[in-house]
Amino acid sequence: MTKGKPKKKSKGSPSKSASSSTLFTKSNLIFLVVIAIAGIIAFLPVIHGEFLNYDDELYITQNQALTGFDLPALFSGYIGNQYSPVAMSIMAFEIKLLGLQPGGLKLISIMLHLLNGLLAFVFVKKLIRRDAIALLVSALFTVHTLQVESVAWLTASMKIGTYSLFSLASLISYLNFRQGNQRVQYILSLMYFLLAGLCKEQAVVLPLLLMLIDYFQGRKWFSRPALLEKVPFFIIALGIGLATMRVAGDMRGTGTALPYSMLERLLFACMAFANYAWKELLPVHLSTYYIYPPQGEIPGYYYATPFFVLAVLWLLYYTWRKGWKLYFFGIAFFVVNIVLTLFSQIFSVRDVIMADRYVYLSSIGFFLCLVQLISNIADTKNWNKKSVYLAMGVYALLLTGLTWQRSRVWHDTITMFSDAIDYRNAKGYKGATPTIALPYSNRGLAKKRAGDLEGAMADYNAAIQANPGYPTGFLNRGNLYFLQKKPDLAIKDQNRAIELDPNNYLAYANRGAALASAGQYEQALTDFNKSLSLQPNFQDGLSNRALTYYTMGNNQAALNDVEQYLRINPGDANMQAFRQEIMAKMQ
Repeated sequence: MTKGKPKKKSKGSPSKSASSSTLFTKSNLIFLVVIAIAGIIAFLPVIHGEFLNYDDELYITQNQALTGFDLPALFSGYIGNQYSPVAMSIMAFEIKLLGLQPGGLKLISIMLHLLNGLLAFVFVKKLIRRDAIALLVSALFTVHTLQVESVAWLTASMKIGTYSLFSLASLISYLNFRQGNQRVQYILSLMYFLLAGLCKEQAVVLPLLLMLIDYFQGRKWFSRPALLEKVPFFIIALGIGLATMRVAGDMRGTGTALPYSMLERLLFACMAFANYAWKELLPVHLSTYYIYPPQGEIPGYYYATPFFVLAVLWLLYYTWRKGWKLYFFGIAFFVVNIVLTLFSQIFSVRDVIMADRYVYLSSIGFFLCLVQLISNIADTKNWNKKSVYLAMGVYALLLTGLTWQRSRVWHDTITMFSDAIDYRNAKGYKGATPTIALPYSNRGLAKKRAGDLEGAMADYNAAIQANPGYPTGFLNRGNLYFLQKKPDLAIKDQNRAIELDPNNYLAYANRGAALASAGQYEQALTDFNKSLSLQPNFQDGLSNRALTYYTMGNNQAALNDVEQYLRINPGDANMQAFRQEIMAKMQ
């Protein structure tokens, strides 16, 4: 009797000899603790960071529903251009527990990231049943330098960290359901998906990830049971998509149109995709704010990136045809999790060409392919596996150092936006780059608050020079002129800000303050009224209008504004004293 030929192992398939049914073996726990320690070291500078003048005020520090723990308000509306009630409710609970202190909140952000690293291990281990690969993927996910933005920036961590947490929990529960057919695990997967979608709209792609799991496990996508299981997930995804489209519709027209054709936008999306993959491998030349190139100065290498996209699509097809399931799964996982951001790059107005935070969750797919590829090469070349894994450990250690260094960049608004401005200047562009106006303007505001008025004025001027159509540059410079007791210049800049953005309540309030300082009280009241009609609970608008009424002798109107102010902020000692002064004068 002749021996049958051994079956050829499919590339990227889990090896039984390397698999273990126990999730947390003793050695796994030791390695996971080491990974957590490396993660803490890598992100340690984050704890000493401050709130950033880059959406932290809008979404956190000045979000009254969040800081006041008003959960019904968080669920009944959206802030800025986001509907993230669960993410904001979690942040509201953290603030209620720790207070509005950035250090404590950023420590929780690091802990959340470490938890996501642990869940990445659980997910990969349950999927492929290979301890070493799962541990290496977890290590790379935890210490990688591209993750800094999603951890150090609280606005990003609030949404990215939580949506990733619930997405991974949903994927793990689905794997448990598929492996044990426990209905409760299916319900948990569905519930976690809903929570993920209420943290960030990127979660909408999760049903496609479930289909990838089915493919990896050899299940037919279009079988009746598989399709019926996905129906509730797609219904939730549809709801998330409709909510996102509603926000997009409300926000349409509020940004400055960028002067690029659809073909150029498509090119930028290809460049972003290629850059994400390259920076996953070698995270250098990072920026806190990736700007667009000036018109006519698009770098030559951008035009090569569509070929990279085509190569990735070909790889998907090739791995599918070859039956290399793990490679297909990893590549598709990476692509699916960033595809929405790439499409939005093409069809909507964005200030940045790419952002590190967009590949936070998708990086798991990239690392899975990378580790498996190295493992397969080691098998083919008969390399010592321990030496290979040690080399990858050294790579992770190098990433830890780069991450520690990068974490320091996100310390405060000045260091963060200086990094963006330096990145732009290093490009050597000769033409105007309008989107750099925001980093200059926001850094200028931070310098003003630090008492560096000269530096602030220089940044505001640079912002206006870069983009004369950027209303915030004029608004902030007008504010500084007001502080320097130059009301005429302040009024002129606020006029321009209102011209550019007729619904800017801050510009009306600022112009009102400048008019009042120039003794033009009636005109000032008109501006305060307009500002408060746009933003009824704007505290500075109420306090300035109250002061103007008081100066004009209308004490009752002044008292009404003060009372409304104190209903919003009852602990303001200055306004309490002002109320007593008004009431004494009315007696």
